[in-house]
Amino acid sequence: MKILYYYHDSCGLGDFYLLFPVFDALRSKHKDDNITLLAREEIKDIASNKKWFNNYLDTGHTDYPINQYDRVYNWDIQRNGITLFYPPKKHFWDIVETNYDVVLDRSKFSDIFRLDLSADDKLQVDQILSTPEYAKPNIVIHTGHSYKFPYGKTPDYEWWYNLISALPNCNFFQVGTKKEPSPEEPSRISPDFDIQSTNRYDLRDELNLRQVAYLIEKTDTFVAIDSIVTHLSLHSNKSGVVIWGSSNINTHGHEHNINLEALRHCGKAPCIDLGGFIVSDDTNQNCCLMPNNSKKDSWPLVEEVIYELATNPAIETCTQDIL
Repeated sequence: MKILYYYHDSCGLGDFYLLFPVFDALRSKHKDDNITLLAREEIKDIASNKKWFNNYLDTGHTDYPINQYDRVYNWDIQRNGITLFYPPKKHFWDIVETNYDVVLDRSKFSDIFRLDLSADDKLQVDQILSTPEYAKPNIVIHTGHSYKFPYGKTPDYEWWYNLISALPNCNFFQVGTKKEPSPEEPSRISPDFDIQSTNRYDLRDELNLRQVAYLIEKTDTFVAIDSIVTHLSLHSNKSGVVIWGSSNINTHGHEHNINLEALRHCGKAPCIDLGGFIVSDDTNQNCCLMPNNSKKDSWPLVEEVIYELATNPAIETCTQDIL
């Protein structure tokens, strides 16, 4: 049987990575079938050398040969109602097990989420970290942007600046993107905050996602929002501090991390990560965690994050003068 997996361009990188155990379970179910993944280039990169797909097609091509396949899986998680129709305490993996009638082998997760890197990929990261100026404790950060869809997932620029500047004896390696929005989708893509601090080192768009996972593994810890970067900690199970805003910690969180949640003071639907196919962008911008709507101290305090970082012995020298 010929099977097509379709992952739409508007779907998130993080959800694709979290689907890895499902792909593994379905490969066991379709041992002798030919499976083609139709997705954008970034998706192909993160799935490099995984044995769940026989072929790759780039969504950059306009001719989608759907009729050539005996079965098509549409991996549009939002259209499956993953954040809208399920109890908030039900995790992503429990939901997809039900939706796709598979059993996920959680004992294999450490292998399933492990990403393959070439020697050159590792060398680039190792060379960055071997530079003498990076001899301090090293922290990876992923900030996102207040006006990057989906909204309400990150504190504002000042919050991140205060965190980084409060710990001058730590190096912060910022990953993410500098890419500007396109005319076609102006609200869905925004560059991550450009944090102007002397101990912030800008690696946005410098590393592929597999290298970001390796960077997290090789540094001391990370601070990030709910994003692909947080999920990439599954590559090594490296513990970090995750800041949760509009998205659901119970659905997408991981126990090995320190999870700090913002206070959603309105509790209305726009402050829940329902996805762009369910709620219009304009409605979602009314989230009470957006900069123009948020009340004082809605987000976890910077001091609270520093306190949590101090529980990591490798970071203790960074935080001892603050606490």
